[in-house]
Amino acid sequence: MFDYGEKFLKKYTTILLVTLLMFTNIYGRWGWGSHRFINDAAVNHLPESMFFFEDHRDYLSVHAVDPDSDPDPGYYHYIDIDYYPEFFAGTLPHTWQGMIDLYGQDTMEDMGLVPWVIEWWLDDMTTLMADGNWNDVWQVAAELGHYVGDSHQALHLALNYNGQLSGNYGIHSRYETQMMNPRLDQISFPDSIANYWESPIDSVFDYIEDIFPLVDLIMAADDRADLATSSYNDTYYSMMWDDLGDTTIWSLSRASVDLASIWYTAWVNAGSPFPPGVVGVDDVQVPGQFQIDAFPNPFNAQVSLRFQMEEDTHASLTICDTQGRLVTPLAQGDFGRGEYSLTWNGTTQNGNDVSSGVYLFVLETPAQRHVKKLTLLK
Repeated sequence: MFDYGEKFLKKYTTILLVTLLMFTNIYGRWGWGSHRFINDAAVNHLPESMFFFEDHRDYLSVHAVDPDSDPDPGYYHYIDIDYYPEFFAGTLPHTWQGMIDLYGQDTMEDMGLVPWVIEWWLDDMTTLMADGNWNDVWQVAAELGHYVGDSHQALHLALNYNGQLSGNYGIHSRYETQMMNPRLDQISFPDSIANYWESPIDSVFDYIEDIFPLVDLIMAADDRADLATSSYNDTYYSMMWDDLGDTTIWSLSRASVDLASIWYTAWVNAGSPFPPGVVGVDDVQVPGQFQIDAFPNPFNAQVSLRFQMEEDTHASLTICDTQGRLVTPLAQGDFGRGEYSLTWNGTTQNGNDVSSGVYLFVLETPAQRHVKKLTLLK
């Protein structure tokens, strides 16, 4: 039979640990691994036209945790959605002014503002892109990822955010950090692509509605694992993962796709601009007019490129980096109408191997320019 004296000691030890973490300025760092993981994964879900985010993947990942140490208020990171009965009735206003009119700003701040923070940051990112302030774009994009990640962690959506109301005290850290961090490198997501959000604030509340039910699942899993072991050891976390692994992976995947959709929406609303020096990639190739096929893509040793000339023309075919700098010429001359294929083995014009990353196959004629993104993985 489980020793409830041991359970009390375990709970007391957790409380003591949390207190020590607060005084050593580590408390705010819970979940950093997951935040960086989400921002990194979101780049994979962007449409081909936003390939230039690849060059800033590391920055977006590293700075995903900046909001945990900046001076912005803590209520930016959550919303206790279960405080609002209208949420469950489907009548909760989504607009800032609608909520102000119903509850007032003081109550909203007490219960958390993360949906509107996401909306504000998205608007800021749109303005920065439109104005060409790309250095600031990357910082805002990274911070957006943090808040999107927060709002996909179910415990950031509940009054019982740390199990303090249900005898599950300390579950917040156990779930989002101790259970998650050792398993992040084992997680992979299915392929999916960002969507344009007509109403970002409505889309945020849509995913909050989907994520919130995980709160009860987390508490129930903690109860089961807690009864089975006398300490928060490997057995405890293995049982938690057995219960929650699938839903946790789903919530992380949802976060990365939703973040990509937010970045994409900001970019479209800004007029789909490109940073200085970046060569744009056509997002859609119209069937019957022109098509470039690349396979495999991503590739490791060699990529085959196939294209069709619709008329006799002079053309140059090159590989460039994402800043438009020549990596290697592939072919140049007169081409007759018909289908062509060639290969690139991931080397420069001097025969040196290039590093992993995104490259561009550029086909240029006097009348047209076509670009295909290629991803080299080593």
